[in-house]
Amino acid sequence: MSSTSNSILIKPLAYKSIVWFKASNTYVLVAHQTAELLLKMSQGLDLKKIKEYCKTTLKLTARQSDDILISTSRLYADLNKPTPDALAAKKDFDLPKSYTSVKLYKIGTHFFKVSFETEALAFLIHPKFAHLEIEGKAHHPHHLEVFQHNSNIFLKADKMLIGQWNLEEVHYFQGKFSMVLLEKIYNLLEEKWLGVFHASAISDGKKCVLFTGDSGNGKSTLAALLLTRGYTLFADDFVPVAATTGQVYYFPAAISIKEKAVKALLPLYPNLEEAPLYDFKNLNKKVRYLSTPQPLKNYKKQLPCKALVFVKYKEKGAHSFQKIAKEKAFEQLIPDTWLSPKTENAQQFLNWFALMPCYQLTYSDNELMYKTVDKIFTDDL
Repeated sequence: MSSTSNSILIKPLAYKSIVWFKASNTYVLVAHQTAELLLKMSQGLDLKKIKEYCKTTLKLTARQSDDILISTSRLYADLNKPTPDALAAKKDFDLPKSYTSVKLYKIGTHFFKVSFETEALAFLIHPKFAHLEIEGKAHHPHHLEVFQHNSNIFLKADKMLIGQWNLEEVHYFQGKFSMVLLEKIYNLLEEKWLGVFHASAISDGKKCVLFTGDSGNGKSTLAALLLTRGYTLFADDFVPVAATTGQVYYFPAAISIKEKAVKALLPLYPNLEEAPLYDFKNLNKKVRYLSTPQPLKNYKKQLPCKALVFVKYKEKGAHSFQKIAKEKAFEQLIPDTWLSPKTENAQQFLNWFALMPCYQLTYSDNELMYKTVDKIFTDDL
């Protein structure tokens, strides 16, 4: 059963509890006892009364009570303070006199004109959306502007400043750019989204499975392989989930294929050999992009999520597939995930995650992997 206060939310799992701090929009996994103490602190209970609770209810010694109160108080103080907002920094900047690179993208029925001050800034965005570029002009397209002032990258959308990021926060800027596209495509503001997951969402037309894992573990390669088996790529790297329904939404970015995976995919995708190689030094990765066709007009663009599958490619390793504890899944999922700062959405996420089946898939044999994925979709596990 969940617990709440004005500043935190708590969701108990089997062995530990997830605690969400509203001020910093931060999730942590702690012992059930620690979660209970955090709740009492958030409710303003006097520390002397909390210490007495530790001794009488938790049956701790005075020394143990002091130790747990010190560590829990530090945790509460660290996470119960706001994090800087992308718009909170100074907003005085010089607008560029001209833009070096201007792109026009078509996504469904929407047109996006994107003006980049420099080719270097275009390099951060364009490769993933190059397959959506069209020639000519469009009537009343959304206009996004990307420019740099001093050491900060700025993003404007339809004349509104969205945010600014320093050069060490490039991945946050890239995520926000995709979020702006998402809002415009579906006419749903950021507050309507539960979160965005660093995963590959694969669909059978009725439901989605999210394949995730640490960078380099093979989730995008797995996605490319599954496309040859009749599945559809719903989203790659940027997987949006709606707050009210918990459904996954289609997002049209290309699949990023790391250089070491290209050789294995060439027999299936010969065009990868001619695809440009992009060296993102700031992100420490070299990738080629594999574009996939946009779904047909009658294809559903929002589908329920069936499961979270944590992927690990292990060359010559034994094939294994098993359900994993929610605590382990949470620790792997959260670091690369953007989650809404709204209290209602945070509660929705906790409920969504608590009900979501979580698995670990380790593979090297593609045929065994195909059979396992088929079983996930058909409930034949």
